[in-house]
Parts: sequence; structure tokens; C-alpha cells
Amino acid sequence: MKSLEIENIAHEVLKKIQHLGFMVSPKTELGQAVWMLNDEIDIEILFSKQNRRKEYVFKPELQGDVSYKANRNAFQLYVCDTIDRTFIIPLSLIAEIFQDIYALGEHFKQFKPIIQLQNGGWFLSFFGKYDITDYLNRYDFLIAESKTYTPPPVRYATTIERKGIEERYKELAQEGNLRDESMHATTVDMLRRIGEWYGFEAITESKPKGFAEFPYLIDCLWYKNGDLYMAIEVCHKGVVEKDKDALKLAKQHGARKVIIVAEVNKLDRIRKLFMYDGDIKSWTEIWSFERVFNLFESGLRFFKDFEKLKRYGWSENLIEYI
Repeated sequence: MKSLEIENIAHEVLKKIQHLGFMVSPKTELGQAVWMLNDEIDIEILFSKQNRRKEYVFKPELQGDVSYKANRNAFQLYVCDTIDRTFIIPLSLIAEIFQDIYALGEHFKQFKPIIQLQNGGWFLSFFGKYDITDYLNRYDFLIAESKTYTPPPVRYATTIERKGIEERYKELAQEGNLRDESMHATTVDMLRRIGEWYGFEAITESKPKGFAEFPYLIDCLWYKNGDLYMAIEVCHKGVVEKDKDALKLAKQHGARKVIIVAEVNKLDRIRKLFMYDGDIKSWTEIWSFERVFNLFESGLRFFKDFEKLKRYGWSENLIEYI
């Protein structure tokens, strides 16, 4: 692969990051493809073209076992063919993979992660497979980890602006006839409705059935045929530690899967809390509020038309849905 092509890709990625408002400077002591953002975040930009096996193979200079420090934010940006397909991976995730590998007694000299599209999702292969679909083009992760970030000044008025999350939940609450007194309440109602769409019996703000002594009220519980399928906690302004303990107990009481819904800026805190707790880590998913809102909004659109499709009966006039 030509070095000029790699330089051009890196230049385009850095330009995109600079447009977000970051100051960028090279950090060659860690590697030729390593830069620092705002003197606080290290990033390594990696590029690969798809091979004959439809894989993207990378050779990072930063490695989770030797280069990552707990007091330094660091990310690896995996560019697959185009900057529009860039995975923003925290090096803390790579460090966790290394810890799992060493715990199994594995030793190696080369670190060559592989990214591949499988069954509609993107997976990182490295002594196991890790779903990284949610890391695609997530430049907001860099912003969330920065302590000095300030948004760039607006130089012109735009006709299209991204709705704030606070504004969006109120609009969806009104459209879906949900509680709107807080984002927490609206999100809980969304999760109940989504569960019902999937055919579950969904109850909210309740203890698991049959466990009157359970010390917490879980925000949302999904049941099927009497069995607890999923327990979900919504962490907006609450305490992450409390939600983790509640979900851990729910898993011990039969939940097949647990989910915590949180803001992006809480991800690092949640990762650190769950990282060393094997009883819960492997059964937990983290969903952002925006991802839940997207799911709920898509469901509203689908079922609005689906209900029309299910109806049948005589009509005096020809019915048209355009």
C-alpha cells in the first residue's frame, strides 16, 4: 500500500477532527501515525483495504498491553477503505482484550486485528470476535472523553440542525403518548412499548415477579411465558453503581440479558465498573438514549402503517394510502 495514500487518508481524518474543534499535533515518539488532540487525547489512525477474503487487516503501533495508561485517553481509528467507514475504538477496549488473552495463558508477538462485515454487523477479530458496529464513525466518543473541548464557532446559519436530545424526547413523548415529565420517564415508557411490540409482557418500575424481597425497582422488565427475558435500567441523572447492582441481581434472579441505557459521556465510567465483574459483564449491553430513541421512532413509523395494512372490510369508496 502506497505511503502517500495512507498520508492522504490520515490528512482527511485529521481535517474532519479539526472541523469538530480539536487542536491536532503529531506525537511521533509513540508512532508515525499517532497524534494528540488538545494535548490530552492520543489517537492512532490506521488504514486498510479489503483483501480477497473481504477482511481488513491492521498493524497498529499502539498496543493495549504496553502503551495504554489509565490516566491517558487514547483511541485507535480503523479506516476501512474510506474515511466514511472509520471505527473509533477506545484503547481501553483493546487493553481489556489483552487482559482476557493473558488470563488464558496466551502469548504473542504481533498484534494484527481484523475487521470484517458479517451478517449485517461489523466484527473485530482478535483471539475472539467483538461486535464493533456501534463504534462506526463515532467521533462523538472523542468529544465525550475530552475535558477541554469547546465547540467551534458557528460561521453561518444552517437550515438543517441536529435536534438536541432533550428536545427530541419531548417530541417523541407527545407523538407516542408517553409520559413527558422527564427523559428518564419517557425512555422507560419507550422500552415498555418496544417490548410489547416484540411480543413480550413488559412491566415498568417493578421488582421481578415472585421476589418480593428484591431490594430494587427495575425500570423495565420483559417477560415471555412467565420467564424473565430482559432487565433494563435507564441511567440519566441517577447513580451508575446502583444500576449495576440492580442489573447484577436481576441476572442472578433469572434475566437472560441486561441492558443499561446511558448518555455517551458515561460510557467510560460504565466500562470501568463492569470491566472486572465477570458475573455481569458478559451479559450486559450499553445502549445510548439516541439509539433507543431511533428504535422507538422506527417502530412508531412501522406500526402506524402496519395497523392500516391489517385492517379489512367493506368500504363505500376506494381507499388510498399515498
